[in-house]
Amino acid sequence: MNDTNTRFDHPLRWILASLCLSSALLIPPASAEIYKWTDANGETQYSQIPPLHGVKSEKIQSASPPADNPDTTSNTLQEQVDTMNKDIAEQEIEEKKDNLRTEIDDAYERNCTTATNNLAKLQEGGRKRYLTPDGKVTHLSEEQRQQRINEAKDQIDEFCK
Repeated sequence: MNDTNTRFDHPLRWILASLCLSSALLIPPASAEIYKWTDANGETQYSQIPPLHGVKSEKIQSASPPADNPDTTSNTLQEQVDTMNKDIAEQEIEEKKDNLRTEIDDAYERNCTTATNNLAKLQEGGRKRYLTPDGKVTHLSEEQRQQRINEAKDQIDEFCK
């Protein structure tokens, strides 16, 4: 992961941020209208439901609900973001492990194939020649050929599991 990435560079971060914002905007206000009127018996009545038509009533502004403590809200949101970041980091680590396992498996398979092919060529018989790192062609002695056969068998044991 690049160090220059922002906090919202991963799709899951965008989704969580959108959900938090959406849920905050969809919460209905807690205050409701309160009606006050005097009934036929002269008693004062209070209700959130308006009286029947023809009864004179007055709307009373209810007190606003207490505001959430901004520090508590901020801490809660930060905990959610931290949890999400931890989950994303764990997911990224697992993806890297899976990719590394695949690369290792592929390398083992290539090495197995190479060792198997080398052993087959070395066991064919006849005089074996090979190209040296400096570009010269040389022939293997019988002892060198046997040594390379043993090396190829060891490689097969190591890579062809």
